[in-house]
Amino acid sequence: MNTRYLKTLLTAAAALLGSACIENDVPYPVVEISIADIEGEGFTVGATDPANRTITLALDEQTDIRKVRIDKVDYDVTIHSVHADKETFIRQIASSVELVGTHDMRTPLTTTLSLYQDYTWTIRAEQRIALDFRVKGQIKEAEIDTQARTATAFVPDGTDLAAVRIETLKLGPAEVTTYSPTVEELSAAGFAEERKVRVTCHGETEEWTLRVQETDIRMAVQEIDLWNNTAVVTTMVTPEDYATAEIQYRLKGTADWQTTQKGAQDESGIFTSSIAPEWTSLTNDAGIPVKRLVTTKGFYAGQTYEFRLLVGGEETETAEYTAPAGDTIPDANMENPGLSCFTSDNTNAEFWASGNNTFADKLCRQGTFNGMGGSYCAKLAAAAPPLVNIAAGNLMSGIFYKDGLWTGVVEFGQPYNWTARPSGMKVKYHATLGTIDASKHSGAPVGIGDPDKARIFVAIIDWNARHRVASGTKDPTGIWDPAETTQTAEGKLIAYGSLFVDKSTEGEQMVEATLPLNFYDPAAGRPTGKYSIIISCSTSAYGDYMVGCTTNVMYVDDFQWVY
Repeated sequence: MNTRYLKTLLTAAAALLGSACIENDVPYPVVEISIADIEGEGFTVGATDPANRTITLALDEQTDIRKVRIDKVDYDVTIHSVHADKETFIRQIASSVELVGTHDMRTPLTTTLSLYQDYTWTIRAEQRIALDFRVKGQIKEAEIDTQARTATAFVPDGTDLAAVRIETLKLGPAEVTTYSPTVEELSAAGFAEERKVRVTCHGETEEWTLRVQETDIRMAVQEIDLWNNTAVVTTMVTPEDYATAEIQYRLKGTADWQTTQKGAQDESGIFTSSIAPEWTSLTNDAGIPVKRLVTTKGFYAGQTYEFRLLVGGEETETAEYTAPAGDTIPDANMENPGLSCFTSDNTNAEFWASGNNTFADKLCRQGTFNGMGGSYCAKLAAAAPPLVNIAAGNLMSGIFYKDGLWTGVVEFGQPYNWTARPSGMKVKYHATLGTIDASKHSGAPVGIGDPDKARIFVAIIDWNARHRVASGTKDPTGIWDPAETTQTAEGKLIAYGSLFVDKSTEGEQMVEATLPLNFYDPAAGRPTGKYSIIISCSTSAYGDYMVGCTTNVMYVDDFQWVY
């Protein structure tokens, strides 16, 4: 055999083996895993925090926190550096803890989700149980200390404590809590001395102390409901004065007194009056009836009120009360440089998202402008990427991702824990607007050559899923307007506020605008769906149609509720 030929073959084989070893060292794709939803008994999903990889279960009042049953866990993935089917990856996810089953949620449940990388997620549980202790002749709200396990009710000076009877006692979940002694037995003995009561729920017993104390307070505010803007005012008058007695209230600093709705007087001399909101009726531009709150009537978060008792037209008692603070909008001051909306990764945005992507990465950036509230604001700038002609500068509460190369998807809606119902939303802005120079899809009420307009809107929603809007080279889908519909496939709209900015802002200073909330359903309770808020800002009001001015710029900052 030819020795030279054999040597060549051995050299080639060695090279081939070496090459195989090198080519086998291929990096794994980067697949970020998240928990999208959890289903089970006795809870709803409260807040999801992708940034910190936590998800919170809001337990029903009657749920035993030691035995929380999870029936199903849905995952989501963000795929980087590789094109593949999401569902294929989702089916391969492994969890270090078996999540489906029954868990003691007094401590958070932590699991490591694995595919090509590991991601540690924490599942927490929150349970809010409304507690109450109310006695006949009570003049002000009871004080309940869950740490010390004490409940104290207050009655006017001179009350016979031995004759005080319980009206309401709730120191645990309704329907599943028992008391020993019973409420009837506690009432029969009165409250000349503090009383001990054993409270049993889900097989566990706690001992509480009940007290009734005298107070010199003659007028107080109770039963505050900041979502429905209602409250009850209690005061003490003699039976002879009751016929001509009335309670009035006003916002501190205003001139006009409002009269409360007079209630009954009990045998102890306490009578109640109620405060309720009033509404004005309007028809919006779409022809839909809406209502707006009259902010001088009703009880609103964070406001200070003055009260007076009139007997026969004469002022006999006065009081002042500041309502609990209302809600805040997350990162409303735009000071945090790490917000998803300032990056090109908005798939799992915690609250604020934008349409930033590889073809238009400056649609939303942190910026500065005269009149902003702190050191920074959000700068929204339109762009003209290839093929789609225009991308409006934007900022919204929701998520954004690409569906293929030339389609951008916004899913509107974020979780939000409403505790108080606002009458509107304030925002600071400055806009520089031009003439529409790009138009790709039909359907917009404006076109090339028309003056462009920007838009800011807010909506209170009660949705079980986000609303998907897709736009790009193909015809847009899912386009909607909160001022033109009371319902989407995802659920109902409770209220909306809208501002069209139809010309450039004068001067070089941000201006403040208030968007009054128009309510489709004034009687709606607090949203219970997974998604309950939308705020959206766009440099072109009809950017979903790829219609607008490619040089528009708008700065926004300091979002806050008006109460």
